[in-house]
Amino acid sequence: MKCNDQSLRYLKSFGYNVVRLPRADIRPLQILMKNGSSLEPLGDLSALLIAGTHKPLPAVSPNVKTASISGKRTSDLALDVGLDILGNIIGAMGGGSIGLKSQYSNARTIAFEFHDVLADSVQIVELDQFLTDSGTDPFSTHLKRLLESDKIYIITSTIKSKSLSVEASKKDKTSVDVNASAIKDILGPKIKVNVNTDRSSTMSFAGDEDLIFGFKAIKLVYEDGKYASFDTVNGGGVAMAVPDDAIPSKKEYKWLQTGEELIDF
Repeated sequence: MKCNDQSLRYLKSFGYNVVRLPRADIRPLQILMKNGSSLEPLGDLSALLIAGTHKPLPAVSPNVKTASISGKRTSDLALDVGLDILGNIIGAMGGGSIGLKSQYSNARTIAFEFHDVLADSVQIVELDQFLTDSGTDPFSTHLKRLLESDKIYIITSTIKSKSLSVEASKKDKTSVDVNASAIKDILGPKIKVNVNTDRSSTMSFAGDEDLIFGFKAIKLVYEDGKYASFDTVNGGGVAMAVPDDAIPSKKEYKWLQTGEELIDF
């Protein structure tokens, strides 16, 4: 996919990559395999590596409130892109989206706000120590090849929410009134719909369970069958490099901008 695809980059300002089809079963320490421009889940890290004797698998810190994302507005997205994202989220919540586009026919752009966002994450330093102490499973021949070709990623953080708000705007940036009753009929009984009393162009949608909509990951780098380093891939794209002689393990840590390696999950 093109690197300027808004549907893959609308979480960039929050430092996360997009989960195109939000769901509840994505978690830190899952293994992802790169296949073209997408990342496909393969299972848990414990199934890929054999733990060493010194450093255990990092613990996941669950359900951390994320004020830097909760209630923060995304940039304006083109209508078709925004409705595609909204349709995927509504579908994951158990609602329908056929006919939704007609309710936003006067809009030109859409922006989102996710509410009560929670993060699950692991400490990357602890993960690095675990990887250094671990060995590959001799019975996982294909996974060993993938490691050597730098195609294995590990999820380090996810963000999730039960609800979001959608604001629609016209070409001149003025608000678009939406028909809440008609939209409720389209979405069905599983989705709770509310209209902002201050901004009739803003509508909130809520489901029954938290859905993962963003993630961070690191790419593993193996040399001669052994773990050598990792590259972090995150939406924030911090341009930072630490020389290998500044780290006791002699490994070099690279930070890649999303635009350099855009990934889709």
